[in-house]
Parts: sequence; C-alpha cells; structure tokens
Amino acid sequence: MGVTVPNASTMNWFQFRGITNELDSRLASTDYRQFTVSKTGEFNFKISDLNTNVKIVDQNNKVVAEAKAKNEAAQTSAKLAPGTYTAVISQAVKGVNNREYTLDITERQNVMMVGSGAQMKGTARAVLGNDTGVQKHTLTVAQGGEFVGNMSLPYTRWAVMSKEGKVVASGDTMDPTKAGEDMLKKPSFKIDPGQYELVIVPPKNVVGEIPYQLNFVQKVAKATETTEERPFDKIMREREARLKQWAAEDASKSSKTSKTTPYKMSLLA
Repeated sequence: MGVTVPNASTMNWFQFRGITNELDSRLASTDYRQFTVSKTGEFNFKISDLNTNVKIVDQNNKVVAEAKAKNEAAQTSAKLAPGTYTAVISQAVKGVNNREYTLDITERQNVMMVGSGAQMKGTARAVLGNDTGVQKHTLTVAQGGEFVGNMSLPYTRWAVMSKEGKVVASGDTMDPTKAGEDMLKKPSFKIDPGQYELVIVPPKNVVGEIPYQLNFVQKVAKATETTEERPFDKIMREREARLKQWAAEDASKSSKTSKTTPYKMSLLA
C-alpha cells in the first residue's frame, strides 16, 4: 500500500507505479493503491501492462470501473463522487508474481459545445511500452450546427464518436504543409445535440509534456453563398416592390394628365 494518497480532483493526471507482490483471494498477484476525490468528476484509468487487470473500488467495496489489458493497453472511465477509492491491480495469469505495472489516472474532461463552438485544452505526454497514448474525453453538444475543427498539436488525429461507436467528425494534422490553413478551407461537419466521446491520438514521440488546444468553430457562410429567404422577408420584399410599382404608375398618369387641359377658357371683352 502506498504511503502518499493523491487527490485526483486537484491534478490533471497522475501515475501509480508499483509491483504486484500480494496475493488476493484468487491467488492472483495483486497490489492496492488508494486515492481520494474531493469533488465530483469523471476520470480515465489506463493500464499499459499486458495481461494486467485493474479495478476501481469505492468505500463500500463496490467496483465502479474495470479494465483488462490483454494484447494492448486498456482503459476505462467512471464518474466518481467525493470519497476514497482503491485501485486493485492484479495479474491475469496466475503464478506471475512481483511484476511491475503502470496505472495512469487522468481527468476526463467534459467539453461543452454551444452554437459558437467549443474549446478543449489538453496535454500530450511521452508514451512507453504498449501504451497507445489515446486520450478520451466527453463532448456534450448543447446546440448543434456545422463546425470546423482546428488542432494545434502537429501529427495528431482526433475523432468525435457517437454512443453507438459511429464517427461523426474527424480530423488530423499529419500534413505539415497544411499547418495554419485558413479555417474556411478546412472540411466542416454537422453535429446534432447530444453526448459524444472525443478521442485524441497525439504522436508517440512527444518529449516531456506539450499543451495543446482543440477548437471547434462554427462555420460562417461566405458572402458569395446564397442563404434561404425567410417567408416573412419574402412577403415584405414583394409588398415593397408592389408599392414602388404603384407609385411609379401613379406618377406616370399624373404626368400625362398635366399635358392636356380638359377645359377651354375664353376671355370676355
């Protein structure tokens, strides 16, 4: 059991490193690490060691999150209320004892998208071993529309996934020649209100930690694009055109009338 008990609510991310040197009820090699949560939030748990399992258990010994890394790193997420939690890291193969492990715990952001767009701030870190480096966050769309995505980190891919696992938007910065490209030239996507998963894949060769931003900007129609006329605007436009036509016709009639005199006047001597 570790001596230091970190507070997940005060950190963007932290890491548990240790050795599975205890045996659980299944005789699996296990280690136990505690952390606290001071305010309700959502967190990602990633285990990067193959054939290693992790369970997040609350104070009532209830499993609130679980991940099993088989042939590659595995991660899961959970919304946690304030309290003390225990990460139970165990080996999937019995008889494998005293094995090192790495467990990453990161904040799972809930990015809110409104009509004008949204912004997400994250940090890319160097990945080791079987870690894919994939980051997952929640995107809540309050107001849908057509948007353009702009990622500041080079050699990075991102995607917006529906609850059914369908890609509704994606982009990348794999081509350095397109860096700084005009936002109006980038492909746009339409997204409806709802909750989605935002998946980000930074490059693996990051040195240290690099902050990045992913901005979603509402697409603005170009001046040359025609917009659909509202019914009310059409009525007012046609009414104004008729009034101008009638005024022109009346002016023409009065002009013709003024050239002829209907009455002949004579002066008396």
